[in-house]
Amino acid sequence: METPWDLRPLLYRGGASTDIRKVLQVIAGGALGPPILDRLTLVTKLHDVLAGNLAAGGSRYTARIAIAHIRSFYAWVDESNRSPTLATVETDFLEWTNHLTHRQRVVGDLTAVGVYNLSRHLARLLDEVLGLKIGLLRRTRVDFVPSRKRVLSTKADKQNSADTLAFGHALLDISDALTVDSIRGKLPVLIRFRSGKQIEEWSGLQPDHKLKALVAPTTPPSLKEKVINRRTKWESDTSLRTKRPLINLRIEAELLIFIAQTGMNLSQAHKLDIGRFSYQSHLDGYLVRRVYKDRRQGEVEFEIYSEYRTLFERYLAWHRAIFQDGGNGLLFPLSSRQQRARDVSPPLRAIRVRCALLKIPFVGPRSLRSARVNWLMRRSRDPALTAEMNQHTTQTLLRDYIRPHHQAAIVEISRFHSTTDPAIASPGPGVCAEGRPQLIPDASAGAPRPDCISPAGCLFCIHQRDIDSEDHAWSLASYRHYKSLELAMYRPPRKSGVPHPVIAVLDRITDKLECFKASSENRSLWVSEAIARVEEGEFHPKWDGFIQLVEARQ
Repeated sequence: METPWDLRPLLYRGGASTDIRKVLQVIAGGALGPPILDRLTLVTKLHDVLAGNLAAGGSRYTARIAIAHIRSFYAWVDESNRSPTLATVETDFLEWTNHLTHRQRVVGDLTAVGVYNLSRHLARLLDEVLGLKIGLLRRTRVDFVPSRKRVLSTKADKQNSADTLAFGHALLDISDALTVDSIRGKLPVLIRFRSGKQIEEWSGLQPDHKLKALVAPTTPPSLKEKVINRRTKWESDTSLRTKRPLINLRIEAELLIFIAQTGMNLSQAHKLDIGRFSYQSHLDGYLVRRVYKDRRQGEVEFEIYSEYRTLFERYLAWHRAIFQDGGNGLLFPLSSRQQRARDVSPPLRAIRVRCALLKIPFVGPRSLRSARVNWLMRRSRDPALTAEMNQHTTQTLLRDYIRPHHQAAIVEISRFHSTTDPAIASPGPGVCAEGRPQLIPDASAGAPRPDCISPAGCLFCIHQRDIDSEDHAWSLASYRHYKSLELAMYRPPRKSGVPHPVIAVLDRITDKLECFKASSENRSLWVSEAIARVEEGEFHPKWDGFIQLVEARQ
């Protein structure tokens, strides 16, 4: 059972650092001495602020965290021989943050994020207690630590998807294996996973082969028989007392599947009430409403995909068979011997342990919701629609949930370039902006006409585009060498005064290289390197084969 919240230990020196489960007994025994009444006003105001926040609809989880931070602060002031009051708490808080900063920078047992979170939460409470307009946190040396998003590589993106898929398969395998009959049947329950692995579930019993009383040859027959009878009685008992581990394991698996399908927060999902549900077709799934007194007009509880309806109804049937008393009225009635408070989110330890046994990563509720959001985003390509379906603002969706997806990014970049710069592969050096050949206005006499077939013609086309790269300079230099070989093989007829068209091509290439060279120091180095490569016989792959053919012919 959860220990009731109590701020009375803060009135005693050493009370904040004493075990919360035993502190009231220690106080009653007088071990902490008398209460320090000077602290009473501040502690009372802290209590009023916490109670007011809860009454206004604040989360009990947030209140629990706040109490933990208050206890941490009071534990430090007790060690430092201080006694915070309304008049001194500001100074005490500033000294406490200095202590936290020292632990982070010198001792190294706290991170910058941890220091900021501790200071921020307590500063908020004290701001309300003291009625401050300018918060205490601004007066400290604690710096805001922005969250850093790591760049997601292609490999990491694929690994995340693979881990989530493997985790989902494991949840389904657990759900399939833990039927009503298998839970109430003979132990162990064998869960076979599609990965080829299997786990034996003994529902709280030690496995036969590990029980010394059964395997030791020196065990008296009477003791062995007694142990066997006790284990048989345990197996035949189908109540929650003996089957709790198996039932909780199935419920945890179903809860995580439900979160992955609906996108609901764990803090909401684990508190849902059991009941009857109706389904209304919506897009590629259903809007699920709760049925009250056979009326189907209730508010939408959640939205599911059509494929999940069969699994959800199977779970509801399993729930009715296992919890004939209703299971405390909860849709996911996880139970524990400590009687966990209803508002406390379950730690999902059973699934974590099985993931460790299977050697697969545990994918928590937040990561499952993030995977669902990213899948919807990739499918719809509509941030506004995705945000609405997951009950976020578009800004929150893009800032906290959407991860980069390399395949989608490549498609978007390609689509952008095809729209803004529709370059077409060209027969000659460079690229073509439009597949309609048109001669440039200042073309020299005898220059080849562009026809989208001849590489030489491309150099005199108005749609030809040069590429700002070293590779393009190398391509131009190699093509010039190729055309010079072609000119060297030319034997003009006698009395012919018409210049060979190759001369115009060579002049055009030379002009391009000179223009390239003069435009910047970096491009000048590209041209020099390209010419040096050609002189050494290292030609661009686009023209290397043609050059070898011409040289072989010579």
